Amino acid sequence: MNEIKGIPIAIAEAPLATGNALPILHEIETLLSELVAAGKPASIDLRSLPMLPGDYEQLRQWLGEGEVSATVEAFGPTRVRETAVSGVWWVTHYSVDDQVVADFIEVTYVPEILKTHSADARQALETLRSRLMQSAETTEGDANAG
Repeated sequence: MNEIKGIPIAIAEAPLATGNALPILHEIETLLSELVAAGKPASIDLRSLPMLPGDYEQLRQWLGEGEVSATVEAFGPTRVRETAVSGVWWVTHYSVDDQVVADFIEVTYVPEILKTHSADARQALETLRSRLMQSAETTEGDANAG
């Protein structure tokens, strides 16, 4: 601990920041306005911006945490978190060894990664129909055996 004329001084280290959190918040405000007015979703690629750990921390503090979170397991986990600002989501994609590979702020009603793709829904419908047919055949076979 350093001292100045007998007064102890503790130096607290804050995470380094570039000051980019505030401009990003202004951009989020503009994008949220466009979402509300025209239903136009948008996203900000945080990894493409010059940001330091302090910027991320400030952004997290200002946006807060919302009520919804989800993890999607595909080629490594993706964590989707609603912020305390409804319509603003923090979406982080990780590699299989848990390294951040992409980090986005999505301004949307529902993030794309959480929506069911039409091809997946078609396949699910076929799977469900097949299971129902098998169940009906099994039930019919049990009734005939009794």
